[in-house]
Amino acid sequence: MTNQTVLITGASSGIGFELARCFARDQYRLVLSARPGADLQEAAQKLQQEFAGVQTIVIPADLSTHEGPVQLFEETQRQGLQIDILVNDAGFGEAGLFVETDLQKEMGIVHVNVLALMTLTKLFLREMVTRNSGKILQLGSVVSFLPNPRQAVYAATKAFVLSFSEALQHELKEMKSEVTMTILCPPATETDFFRVANAEDTKVGQSKKATPEEVAEGGYKGLLNGEARVLPTFGAKLNFASSALFSDSLLATMMNTQMQPEKE
Repeated sequence: MTNQTVLITGASSGIGFELARCFARDQYRLVLSARPGADLQEAAQKLQQEFAGVQTIVIPADLSTHEGPVQLFEETQRQGLQIDILVNDAGFGEAGLFVETDLQKEMGIVHVNVLALMTLTKLFLREMVTRNSGKILQLGSVVSFLPNPRQAVYAATKAFVLSFSEALQHELKEMKSEVTMTILCPPATETDFFRVANAEDTKVGQSKKATPEEVAEGGYKGLLNGEARVLPTFGAKLNFASSALFSDSLLATMMNTQMQPEKE
């Protein structure tokens, strides 16, 4: 049992929802957030049915806008919620050659994956450092380590998450703060990601993937243990090892093959 509160973005489905299940199992108070129109209420009801007594608070927020992250923070303030754990899970991608993909969608990817994550981290980390307690889980990816043709913008945003979070980990250590930050780097996972990214027909989209349950469980345990980085599956560990063994040009070639349509 715990009296702590966790805020999870992207909580309506996929890894975010499975992380919510991990926290609900241990009776954290859940603040669930996702874009307006997402099935947040349905997600909250599922959690309440599965875990008796769990408290859920639903706060929709459009993180693809400049105002969205700030409004989410201000709403937690208005409700008097102390966020003990922040999970920056929200994110999406787009597949295809950069010269052919939609610029507006890619600007939204940068807003959600980079600017919203950075803003929420800034706002909640300040409070955590003042209290000298708290934890943050940042959703990176195995492509944080790999150049990824046909998914260039998404991979670049995940490289930002890795670099940004590792720099903050060093700052927290330098301050001798008790606040911890963990970077979760999953491989391709069986979520709605590939449909939203228009990548269902790619080789990786058609391949066997990690389950959101195993990814979330690994991230949850690593977060509570204060680990700096979590590679939750053997496939994730293999991707990371490849990034150290092979040149960027070879890695880009390999990743490009994975992102091509299966029929090719």
